[in-house]
Amino acid sequence: MYEKDELRSFASFATVLKILKRDPNFNKYCTQHRVPKGSTITLNKERKDCYLLESGYVKYDYTGSSSEGYYYVIPAGRFVSLPMVKNQFTLYARVTALTELVWWKIDVEFLRKMLQLEDPRNYVMLNYSIEVAYKLYIISKKYLLSAESRVYFGLLRCAEAGIKVADNQIELPSFLTYDLLAEFAGTSKGYTSTVLGELRDKGVLISSKKPWIITDLAWLKNILELEGLGDLN
Repeated sequence: MYEKDELRSFASFATVLKILKRDPNFNKYCTQHRVPKGSTITLNKERKDCYLLESGYVKYDYTGSSSEGYYYVIPAGRFVSLPMVKNQFTLYARVTALTELVWWKIDVEFLRKMLQLEDPRNYVMLNYSIEVAYKLYIISKKYLLSAESRVYFGLLRCAEAGIKVADNQIELPSFLTYDLLAEFAGTSKGYTSTVLGELRDKGVLISSKKPWIITDLAWLKNILELEGLGDLN
């Protein structure tokens, strides 16, 4: 059994690049790209490349009639997607750049070869599996919540990508808007604005100007009663 930070260090962005660069053909199979904010790509199960995010944030949406509303935000330093089994990616997905990005496009077969050689204990895949399992657990919670609680839920999801500015206070990422939070919550923009206004009145949120700040993170967590939310930010 590993400590969380220990396992993550074995599978960090720097460690993955170090592993890949040990092969002299690194530049042939791994290319760095700058991606404008708002750009989208569609991932299908036949894809031959994966993406390692160096900077920025992306929104990862599972697509299809049975997957509406299944999304999560991926911060810098993480893989956008990986096949857990050879030639077997997960469902179709759409990836949206919430900010300007820099990512590495990596040939899957090259990555598989290098991980087999340089990561025999599968730290990278194990860490990725834990992250995805956590995200799917959190997604499942959304459908047990009321509309109001889904707005709280969306704020907490974004807080995972935020910056701690004081005890119990989180500065929310700059990409968060009323429209995006409404999309995250599955509610209308008007209803979302009303709920945020109530949070401001309670002293839980400052959102009159950017950056938005959650001033009482514990209050939101207690309202939702979601044990462990935010533990894997």
